[in-house]
Amino acid sequence: MAAKPIFTASDDVFLMQRNLLKPALHRRRLVSSSISQSVSLSSSDSGLSEDSGVDTKDFTMIPEFLETAEIWNKWKVIQETEQEQGTIFEVDFLQQALGHIPRQNFEDSSSDWEEYMRGWGISEELIDAIIDVEFTDVTDTIEIRYLSLERIKRESDQRTRNNHTFNPSIASIGVPRYSRVPGLQTLFKAISTDRLRYKDGKIHVGSLVSEAATDFRGYGAALCFTPDYKVADRYRRYIRRRINTSPPLIIQLALPNAWIEGLPPRAVEFGDLWKKVVHTCRQGYNMTGEMKFIHNLPLIIAPIAHSPNKAIARLDTWQEVSIQHVMKIEGQETLPVQYVFQGDDNLEEIGQVGELKVVT
Repeated sequence: MAAKPIFTASDDVFLMQRNLLKPALHRRRLVSSSISQSVSLSSSDSGLSEDSGVDTKDFTMIPEFLETAEIWNKWKVIQETEQEQGTIFEVDFLQQALGHIPRQNFEDSSSDWEEYMRGWGISEELIDAIIDVEFTDVTDTIEIRYLSLERIKRESDQRTRNNHTFNPSIASIGVPRYSRVPGLQTLFKAISTDRLRYKDGKIHVGSLVSEAATDFRGYGAALCFTPDYKVADRYRRYIRRRINTSPPLIIQLALPNAWIEGLPPRAVEFGDLWKKVVHTCRQGYNMTGEMKFIHNLPLIIAPIAHSPNKAIARLDTWQEVSIQHVMKIEGQETLPVQYVFQGDDNLEEIGQVGELKVVT
């Protein structure tokens, strides 16, 4: 019976490139000397100690293991420190490990982003929609596209249950742009139909929240609206350009001025604090030190950052964040602002005191 090779051709190439396998000699294949040399390494030679959290006897001592052990040991330090402080893990092991993967830095330009997305196998049609020059200031991720698949699954489950329940139809009502009702603050938000949920016949506030990373949340969620209808409409047109299977909507939220003033709101103008917070949060980091109080604010009113997360995250320091990273609306002298609501209790109360509806 003919002998079967242990490795495939692709295995051979991969292992030989890493100097872990020698070319076949007759019917034998030699193991690279780098493995033999690494086996002889002691825990002290590799920088590992008995109390490092890694038992070297349980692993094959190859160069790749040494790097893996280093990543694990750094994670152990973070874990033990947070346990001593009695805090919730703010950095999980996956984030720690992924942080060691070499990444190419991309400039905030169309050509670089095209190259980046092609590398992930994204179709040319979708790339053109995502980086359409008309919507440069609201460029977003493609994660929202997959909400269509989730919607199909939900509808399938609903048919399977066949309990004859249904969500209220999405009725659009016309409202004047920049409508101002005495005693009320009117806010707007663009959203795809796939994200919208109803509860007890009313729009569910939880379906409108934005997950991190956003301008003022490195982790967790926040409810973001704008008092400027033009801003919401710009996002709506971008959603329509990007997703042709889920019609975009504009949601109107009317809140009593007295309730807003009682929170109270905190205005964060464009300046050093705004730059520090946006630079930190867009990287998905937790705010500490002088910025820590931001997480406890029930309502933040501030300018809107428009650059993609990766474009801001690649900046070395917050000082590199400039006015170019702030959204502007053509024909308006003042910067448009966003209302960022935080806190579970706060969001629950919005569902009680606020009025949500779909507008055209």
